[in-house]
Amino acid sequence: MSFQILMNGVGNAFSREHYGTNFLLQKDDFLLAVDCPDSYRNALQDHAFEHKGEEVDVDTIDAIVITHLHGDHVNGLEMTLAYRRYVSGGKMKIYTSPEAGERLWDGRLAVSLGRSYNGETYDDLTPDDYYDLDIIEWGEPHKIGPFEITTRCTTHHLPTMAMRISDGEHTLGYSCDTAYDPELIEWLGDADFIMHETSFGPGHTPLDKLMGLPEELRQKMLVVHLPEGFQPIDELDFAQQGQTYTVG
Repeated sequence: MSFQILMNGVGNAFSREHYGTNFLLQKDDFLLAVDCPDSYRNALQDHAFEHKGEEVDVDTIDAIVITHLHGDHVNGLEMTLAYRRYVSGGKMKIYTSPEAGERLWDGRLAVSLGRSYNGETYDDLTPDDYYDLDIIEWGEPHKIGPFEITTRCTTHHLPTMAMRISDGEHTLGYSCDTAYDPELIEWLGDADFIMHETSFGPGHTPLDKLMGLPEELRQKMLVVHLPEGFQPIDELDFAQQGQTYTVG
């Protein structure tokens, strides 16, 4: 058994070289997206991933996990939901943390999606018109299609989900945005494949901290959330957008 990571973006919030960090997990007939930054459909088009014999677009996705509400992880959700409603039809299944779920509509989406003109009158819309929301409780395993996800809150500017994602045999560990945290590294450490962020500022992990990790961890780690101008290094592999990686 194995599953694939479709790497749709590897950049941090300010990168002009890359799309914002986001990826999709593909197993059998199920496609799970993780985060939805700016220019989301453009990235999918540029990378031309395939699922069930078709090129991946937002209407191909079975569900999406939103790790937190910073724009470089969620700005693309507005137009993704609008596309699903008005163009391809149907609602999106969204999974997120209790804190993000509480603020997602009123704090991020309502101002742009909460009202629609039908040609004669204005209609007031609600989350139910766009998506079905499912909350992932911290630390409790949650089933999404063929995957089981367990989350851990990271040290960041707002509640952010690190995740262990398993298909029942192999596990992906994903740090998401976080200050350097040895306890989080330990929590992720026995996963078969690890993606860990790096960036500048107190809410992120300095690259040299990852470079100093034991070799057995670095050998199964990809670095994401990359600032502009980072050059390849010997100690770690940087994730490449448009690439497909196999867990298992």
